[in-house]
Amino acid sequence: MSESIYIKPTHLFMADVHLGGSIVMGENYEQSLCSLISYAAQKKIQLYLLGDVFDYWMEFPAQKTGKTSSKSNQSTHETILPSLGSSVLDTLQKYNQVCGPAYYILGNHDYWDAGYFASIGCKVFNDGCKIDLDRQTVCLLHGDGLPTNKTHILGDVVSPLKRPILHTILRSASFITLFQYFFAPNQAWSMMKAFSNFSKKKEKPALATIDSALKNLINFSDIDTIIAGHDHLARTVHTKGGQYINTGPYYEKNLVLAYSKQGWVHAEWDEQQSKLVVKEKPSYSL
Repeated sequence: MSESIYIKPTHLFMADVHLGGSIVMGENYEQSLCSLISYAAQKKIQLYLLGDVFDYWMEFPAQKTGKTSSKSNQSTHETILPSLGSSVLDTLQKYNQVCGPAYYILGNHDYWDAGYFASIGCKVFNDGCKIDLDRQTVCLLHGDGLPTNKTHILGDVVSPLKRPILHTILRSASFITLFQYFFAPNQAWSMMKAFSNFSKKKEKPALATIDSALKNLINFSDIDTIIAGHDHLARTVHTKGGQYINTGPYYEKNLVLAYSKQGWVHAEWDEQQSKLVVKEKPSYSL
């Protein structure tokens, strides 16, 4: 049995936590995630959430129920929130107060944010963003939207991205307005949870299409590295201009992508040891 290798990263990337989902994650799953966020705050590690932290998420205007938000709704922000991950949200807010903003790229399961994530201190992006990291230009995406020749990088914002037609419709302002008009919050969240469970059974991501689209962004821009999640398959894809790294799903043994001066590694969060353990994942060239 090989000895575990522990790392001390400066930056931490995670995607596909799917809080509130149907995947059996164990009763301590949320507590373990809180301990990781607290660890990042203690060690001053920059945190990046690359979408689908929640399995379903939609904020409703407070007037929909005739009430204003309260602590039981996890915020004084003027929206009604689903009863999901309250301890994670509180821990994330504390992280933001100590370390500055965690970056939050909205995913296809938690896109319907109406300002709450920003209200607890996160820096929120609808499509993607660009960061500079030790002389690398890094693009952060969720992964459901892919870059095309119409994608632009303006400042730190990467947009627009091409998505499947259904995803585009579900993100549209017209759909959101109609959906919230016809359904009360609890009805809507129940439907979203059921649809999420159904869609997971149907999803079969075309990895060649994903990898090729991201390769083209690397080869024909100043991007050196793309980090994304979404398809739940941790891997590193090398191309002539740089690399694309998929974080893998956090729900798979608390899997994250970590960066330090030594480079990029996939790692698993060991709550008992309060350490990140290196885990090798597939790597290939395209």
